[in-house]
Amino acid sequence: MDRRHFLLTAGSASLALASELRASEPAPAPRLLFLIDLVGGNDALNTLAPHTDPAYYRARPTIALDRRTVLPIAPGQALHPSLRPLMPMWEAGELALVQGVGCTGGSVSHHRATEILDSALLEDAPLQTGWLARCLSLHDGVRHAATQALTVSSDLPGPVHGLPRCRRLADEYPENIAGRFGFPPDVLGCALAQACAELLTGSDAAVVRVALDGFDTHENQPSAHAPLLASLAASMSALRSALSAMGRWRDTLVLTRSEFGRLAHENLSAGTDHGNAGIQLLTGGRVVGGLHGRTLSFDALDARGAFVPAVDFRSVYASISRDWLGVSPIAALAATPPLPGLLHA
Repeated sequence: MDRRHFLLTAGSASLALASELRASEPAPAPRLLFLIDLVGGNDALNTLAPHTDPAYYRARPTIALDRRTVLPIAPGQALHPSLRPLMPMWEAGELALVQGVGCTGGSVSHHRATEILDSALLEDAPLQTGWLARCLSLHDGVRHAATQALTVSSDLPGPVHGLPRCRRLADEYPENIAGRFGFPPDVLGCALAQACAELLTGSDAAVVRVALDGFDTHENQPSAHAPLLASLAASMSALRSALSAMGRWRDTLVLTRSEFGRLAHENLSAGTDHGNAGIQLLTGGRVVGGLHGRTLSFDALDARGAFVPAVDFRSVYASISRDWLGVSPIAALAATPPLPGLLHA
């Protein structure tokens, strides 16, 4: 019985048998990087809320999180209750929250902000290569891989634009693996389950990119944001279970991205408008869990009421390039220094 057959069909078998399958592998699999794009501009302030700060409730009288339902993780800071499935990762020290991530001199246009996010370049030039494509072109193992990256639930290569061997997977729901590990039957759960099924075939892809749309919450944000975060948390939890059973969680890094955050104050439609600084989530077997960056502060707003970035988003990329891919970030990301302390060796 091969590994794919076991994990896809042996629903009643013990996960302990996965160790026997891993032991028979002829060579170690490459490190994996999962990119989960939260399309539309995720609201950082209601993802990780300052639930004891009166300024938060003054700024958001109708959309602030109920302090009785939030998930406290640090003094004065609490996760959205929909993110409860992430708490085991937090408690295991495998979840990092990078606060205040943004771009000085960026854009509040979805299209342009996404170009900057994907290319890590502020110059407005056409057909720029993705930041990750530039990094991977310097990686000896990935450079010669049959499939360098997989994309699911997105027609655009984004950060891997320029890689010669990037493959888009069909949008299918692999019921066996999805049901076994608890992937939700939605866009994100389907995409991640499909990626895991592909990896089980022996794919040598080093990157998987998926997307979850709907974060442009100009209206009725509470009713829209909560199910999106619930999907994110359930999908990430299932991904951890699946990759752990495959013996690959230790060598997996998951990063969420969004083109920008939201303004500090709610608007007249019980929503929020385009801002700047936001939040990124990282998880994996080598992540240094905890809070990184700087807490969003109502004392650090720009003229539009957007949170001023404390962490250049390119510094997170530089850390991934140096500490995860083993590639010097200088060649691919110019002079942006890595954000220290994100990853264990």
